[in-house]
Amino acid sequence: MKKILVALVLFCAFFKMFAEDDEKLRLAVMEFEDRSGKISKQTLSDATEYVRASIISSNTYIVISKERQEQEMIKEMKKESYKACNDKNCQIPLGQALSADTIMRTTITFFGGVYTISSELIDLEKEATIIGAKKNYNGSEESMREALDFIVEKVISTYQGMVSAEKEAQTRESRKAEEAEQQRIAEEKRKAEADKNMNAAKLKDDGLLYRNIGISVLVVGTVVGAFLAGFSAETRAQDKDGARTGSMSTGGKAMLASGLIVIAGSIAGGSALIVKGVRMKKEGERLELNNVSVLPTKGGAYASLGFSF
Repeated sequence: MKKILVALVLFCAFFKMFAEDDEKLRLAVMEFEDRSGKISKQTLSDATEYVRASIISSNTYIVISKERQEQEMIKEMKKESYKACNDKNCQIPLGQALSADTIMRTTITFFGGVYTISSELIDLEKEATIIGAKKNYNGSEESMREALDFIVEKVISTYQGMVSAEKEAQTRESRKAEEAEQQRIAEEKRKAEADKNMNAAKLKDDGLLYRNIGISVLVVGTVVGAFLAGFSAETRAQDKDGARTGSMSTGGKAMLASGLIVIAGSIAGGSALIVKGVRMKKEGERLELNNVSVLPTKGGAYASLGFSF
């Protein structure tokens, strides 16, 4: 079990490392350009490797190796041009051929009796300088090393600050998007709740309307039917002597039948409308559980439920 856990931890560590590497820029450290004409080729080469090693140890960039740069130079350019590839017009195409994101160019000048080391990081996509640093030194290798330490530290810290600022901006945008999404969901929920309440109220009002119409039909129909049925009793047929025969004429029978039909129809229709209205009214009455609370007591517990209609 412990071996499995260790393997999972190592896997996660490697996965995180590779994920972080994907976010890093690919940097090519170019050979120094000596405009002073006072620095030996060996010192320039050693200084370039010193800067490359310092940046690699910072774990800030993915640094392209010197061997890879030399192979690409031999492959893409003439050998005699390779030896002189110290200016920007040569180093930018070389960085692009190496599939680098950024190159670091360093120039040494001698002006007014002072040596100056200047470095710049160039974004190859934009072909524009994004970070710059410079430092004066007295011409000795020890002083040069101190100046290079200063430049590397400034370049690294400036880049890390830019990355932090970008991440903070992305975090702010992400929070804004999340808040906007939460507001949208809350607004949709509020609208749905309002529509639900409005539909419930409408359903309840329609139920009351159906119920009232049903009661009216039942009452009016029954009264009219009873009146017709009662009136039919006055239409009994009489014999030739004017005495009542006790039998009902055809018109009376028709009125009696009509009254009974009206009564039966009003009872059936009115009852159906009343039942439908009552059901609709109940459907419109919403019962919701708002809260539940339990309070311990000596004899057990006291429970409380809160409802809303």
